[in-house]
Amino acid sequence: MTLLEQDDCGSDEGELSHSATPSIFSEACNNETYVEIWNDFMNRSGEEQERVLLYLEEEARKKQRRKLPVKDEEKWKELPAYTPQECFQRISRRLRATLKRGRIPMGTLEGLEEELLAFFSVTPHSVYTALMDNSFERLLLHALCQYMDLVSASSDIEGKRQMKVSNKHRVFLPPELLLSDYLGQMS
Repeated sequence: MTLLEQDDCGSDEGELSHSATPSIFSEACNNETYVEIWNDFMNRSGEEQERVLLYLEEEARKKQRRKLPVKDEEKWKELPAYTPQECFQRISRRLRATLKRGRIPMGTLEGLEEELLAFFSVTPHSVYTALMDNSFERLLLHALCQYMDLVSASSDIEGKRQMKVSNKHRVFLPPELLLSDYLGQMS
């Protein structure tokens, strides 16, 4: 209503707008504290605004993690889909056959596991990206992603193969037994 000129807004129109419950936006605009915070934010440089937004997003993630009780995490890991056997069954038949052959470079597999665990434990909603020319390493990464219930895709970027991995869940909980350990038990 403040955007309309006073002559354009009759008393009937003003009464109609006050009959509805005010929206969150209108409450924020009428609250001096919120307006002051907004003005302070808008007067910052773009870089400072970005830092504030990143800080707020991180705080929201921390708050969300605190809301997820340990019991729920434990229940999630107890679900059949997170047992080592079910995780292994998530891997495509062709990749499972390759893994069962036993000629897997365990050092390479463990290195990929460490990278994914470190990345998604800290930033579960980000996209892990790696340039990988070795086709067998890409195959291992695809199998590992299926085992960990992550989404992976390969693509050509300027003549090189790039892998992108993302997490499709709200949080990242790795299987109780890593793929390298599971394969070690199988042999």
